[in-house]
Amino acid sequence: MRTQIFSQVITAGVAAAVAAAVIAVPGVLPKKPAQVAAPTATCVFNWYLSNSRTSGTATIPAFAYGNTPMVPLPGNWDGAGGDTPAAFSPDERKFFLTNSFAGGVGQLTIAFGNVGDRPTIGDWNGDGTDEVGVYTPSTGTFTKRAADGSTTSVAFGPAYQIPLTGDWNGDGIDDVGVYRASAATFDLRLPDGTTRSIHYGDPYWKPVIGDWNGDGRDEPGLYNPANATFYFRVSGIDPTETTESIRYGDTGDLPLVGDWDGNRTSSQGIIRF
Repeated sequence: MRTQIFSQVITAGVAAAVAAAVIAVPGVLPKKPAQVAAPTATCVFNWYLSNSRTSGTATIPAFAYGNTPMVPLPGNWDGAGGDTPAAFSPDERKFFLTNSFAGGVGQLTIAFGNVGDRPTIGDWNGDGTDEVGVYTPSTGTFTKRAADGSTTSVAFGPAYQIPLTGDWNGDGIDDVGVYRASAATFDLRLPDGTTRSIHYGDPYWKPVIGDWNGDGRDEPGLYNPANATFYFRVSGIDPTETTESIRYGDTGDLPLVGDWDGNRTSSQGIIRF
């Protein structure tokens, strides 16, 4: 099952080590503070995750993990339980993985990718464990890294799209896709090489991918930054659309989704910094 964040706006700078701070447990998501002048120190990503797709309350103790200009993203790194955090440093081309929600430094570091690549993750072989990968925007190429360090590549879609990965057909193996933001369209590559295209939502909303109903298939979703609302297409990639939604967090937050409790159903989270 593949769930991840796709707000992959990477700024310039030198990535610091993954942050070690842990913040207090909220009863609900705290109100975002008023904007102040940016500090000279690197910002810290604060994670607020919920195990309930129908609740605006954070159910997992909040924690800090990762710094700008890193890209935060979740995955199941040990094949047990649910998804836990990772952060990708575009400057160093390194993934920092952890198997807990305790924050602090990463437990495993994987160097992978080239300058300009965007991080992806997925279960490439169906063993229940996620591995890392990258998307090269200039060529529209996905490169998947196996646990033994070997790689496979597949080019899909036009160049410079938003990369997606997910188990579109329920076979336990994640495949690739892209989101064409200007057309508000998900293009998903099925295992036989055919493409399923789904027009969904409004242009330039943020795409998210997850298994919203526990049927073993990943489905499209969206996050509207203007009103901090997640939209889940629970009907999957079938022609008939059924959508559920939840407001979660505040405007300016970064969206992500994951199977946080290992119940094979994805739910929402946000990153705040």
